[in-house]
Amino acid sequence: MVNVSQLTTSGVIDLRLDSAGFRAREWARKNAIRIAKKTYGQEFIAQAQAKEMSERYMDSIKFHLVGANTPNANLEITFDVKSYKTEDGKPLWKFFEKGTKAHWIYPKFKKALRWETGGQTGSQTKSMTQILSRTGMGDPVYAFSKGHRVSGIKARSVLYWTQKFGYKKFTKQFVRELQAYMDSTATNLGV
Repeated sequence: MVNVSQLTTSGVIDLRLDSAGFRAREWARKNAIRIAKKTYGQEFIAQAQAKEMSERYMDSIKFHLVGANTPNANLEITFDVKSYKTEDGKPLWKFFEKGTKAHWIYPKFKKALRWETGGQTGSQTKSMTQILSRTGMGDPVYAFSKGHRVSGIKARSVLYWTQKFGYKKFTKQFVRELQAYMDSTATNLGV
């Protein structure tokens, strides 16, 4: 225990220096996710928009702080889009991130697949059973299929580029804000 009446200037400096690591870690624990959302989050949106991803995809990013509740553990920020799944629970985000090869698709729960074509049937193979329906002017045009071969999904690598470009932005912002915090909490003695 420290006897306050016996504290000297050097004793105060020693106490402040000893607490600097704790103060910085607490600040990091409380602010890392906010900075990640600002830096990585903005980069994720920019990458997703450049690759013409859906709003649903852009809204699916989640940030996590690992090690925040464990003393002396390294803090680690992770992010994912795991909630972005197909109706039967497959990780749709993974298909867009890494791409897929040409494959056969067919309906699992209905009699036929259905999608909006925007007035055109698209470039499906000849084996597709397709019916176009139009109910009136301005109504969407739909295509139907009991199964057909698709060319696959082109890899978008949104998460890869988000991590690559976001890291530098995150680090720069994090260090700048931490330095400002440490400066604002320093005493007249400089610590």
